[in-house]
Amino acid sequence: MLIEPVALSDFFLSFFSAALIILLAALYAALFAWSKIAGRRSLGIAAWVTYFALLVCVALFSYVNHFSGYWLALSLLMALGYGWMPRFIWRLCAATHQPDHHHHQPGGHHD
Repeated sequence: MLIEPVALSDFFLSFFSAALIILLAALYAALFAWSKIAGRRSLGIAAWVTYFALLVCVALFSYVNHFSGYWLALSLLMALGYGWMPRFIWRLCAATHQPDHHHHQPGGHHD
């Protein structure tokens, strides 16, 4: 017996909501980084609007695919990860690219 988790009429909606999740996540990360680099609040607001659209797509995708239980929890975890990872990556990059305050002597010992 073949199990059909998504009705054929909902396949189009499932496919495009999944594609939009990927595209909106990339756009959110790009807008977030661009707002930090440029220091423009408007880009930060655009990043949040994009993230909200991503959450709508995740909810739609989960609904159309009849997610429940751990699949629904996994969708929520994915949405939270898409939201927080650009922030963590930004903090990591900012922390590892701080100016070096140690003056190294040629041929000297490094700490």
